[in-house]
Amino acid sequence: MTARKNLSIETLRGIAILLVVAGHVIGSAPDGGMKIDFPHPLRYLYLWIDYIQMPLFTAIAGWVYALKPVAAGAGGFVAFARRKAMRLLVPMAVVGTLYFVIQYFVPGTNNKGDFAGMWRIYVFPYTIYWYLPSLFLIFMIQWCIDSRKKMENSGQWAVWCAAAVLLSVVNDRGVMHVLPNLFSFKGALGQLPYFFAGVAACRFARQIREACRLARISLWAVALWGIVLIQVVWFAPEGVSAVAREFYVLTVLPTLFLLLEVKWSNRFFVWLGGYAYSIYLFHGFGTSGGRILLKMAGVKAVVVAFPAVTAVATLLPVAVDRVAGRYRAARVLLLGKR
Repeated sequence: MTARKNLSIETLRGIAILLVVAGHVIGSAPDGGMKIDFPHPLRYLYLWIDYIQMPLFTAIAGWVYALKPVAAGAGGFVAFARRKAMRLLVPMAVVGTLYFVIQYFVPGTNNKGDFAGMWRIYVFPYTIYWYLPSLFLIFMIQWCIDSRKKMENSGQWAVWCAAAVLLSVVNDRGVMHVLPNLFSFKGALGQLPYFFAGVAACRFARQIREACRLARISLWAVALWGIVLIQVVWFAPEGVSAVAREFYVLTVLPTLFLLLEVKWSNRFFVWLGGYAYSIYLFHGFGTSGGRILLKMAGVKAVVVAFPAVTAVATLLPVAVDRVAGRYRAARVLLLGKR
């Protein structure tokens, strides 16, 4: 770990990736992951994880980007797009293909695909890898904004963020709903406000720290409102829950600002944060493999399976990173590293 890294941000990154892994171990729906249905406590825990996991991960990406924005680089759009494609899209294609093939042939895995339609994993959202093309598109949007110096102050940022919030709300409604989700552009629109929040938390940190007491109280009030909404989603009828989810973006944004301002570090999470991208790429192999191994061993108790599979899904990618990092081709194709 280099001294240049912000340890509090790296701690948050470690926490965020652990939440991502735990959420995928549980499964986004009762028929996925560990096949845990309501009213099991882990299904309730998933609501909390789902609320913050990807927004926090995306906000951290925005914060890190803002440390060295496009204006500080050279080569223009083509060079910037090439770097991000090598970092995000190449591993998406290579690791996504490996995941598809292994999931297809290994017995006991969930959601097996069809080889005839394998081409779709490179064009449309595919399992956990939907996020990578979405993040690529977000970087391209941010490049267009920064290259024209249209997010140089908090006022300009507020306009862009308001537009992003609106797009995130309507990105799967009306005409947008019937549009094919090519290159996971709907995921990009959904995550865009959180990326902007990370950019602002870094770029306008001084203004945020100097905010008046009333503004800080307001952030806390809206963040706590988000906790109330999670309870509504859990306990209320389906129609009311759907409406409550629509307000998530408004409550997540202040939560992200508060989290990104926290000055706390933890050695374990800093270490874990250093492998966050590799964990994201390969934890799917660990969640599936861990569940299959425990099933073969006759372990059915959720209280044992959940932490065990989470540990496997977290540490296996670390081992892959350490091994693949020794070879140039593997570093580029599997990890997206130079």
